[in-house]
Amino acid sequence: MVDSVAINDKFALGMRMGPVFQTTTVPLMGGFEDRNQDWEIALWKYEVSLTNRPLAEIEAFMAHILGRRGAAYVFPLRDPLHNTLTDENVGTGDGVTSAFQIYKTYTDTDRPYLRPITIVSGLVVKVAGVTKTVTTHYTESNGIVTFTGGNIPTAGQAITVTCDWLARVRYEQDYNPVTFPVSVGATRAVASAGPIILLERFR
Repeated sequence: MVDSVAINDKFALGMRMGPVFQTTTVPLMGGFEDRNQDWEIALWKYEVSLTNRPLAEIEAFMAHILGRRGAAYVFPLRDPLHNTLTDENVGTGDGVTSAFQIYKTYTDTDRPYLRPITIVSGLVVKVAGVTKTVTTHYTESNGIVTFTGGNIPTAGQAITVTCDWLARVRYEQDYNPVTFPVSVGATRAVASAGPIILLERFR
């Protein structure tokens, strides 16, 4: 289950982020090696640092950490680089398949990558370019669009989606310290926190 409280967008300023895979590498004779891709799906990692921010911002951040009970609960995060889809193709009908995972495609000539999306809003679903109606034609849960009744896309029909989306993340650590307030010239009290690591989770 994912909490509904998203981290404030302003904390994404200066964020370091990127996908994490896990690969097992076994050295072989003659300088060769055997590589095994352990994870089919990457998990994104986000690094946040709040430097010399007003105390109210730091207190809000601490309240968010406390609300999540440290690393215990997953919450939504707006990826600062990719957070929308526009007429993204998520599948082609075959007359049988009713459920389609929403994903973002990262184009690559050799191996394009499909990133599963699980938290969406403002969803518009089209089949062969025709907009469908939620409940009447389909339902959506955890980023999976399921067509109902006689609305299953027929063979060759493209399914596309337009939406805003958020990533599911949790705090990496239970302890996320804050630096005591510092005041320059005694004009404005500020404090700092981080770096704090957020890890993508699918559940």
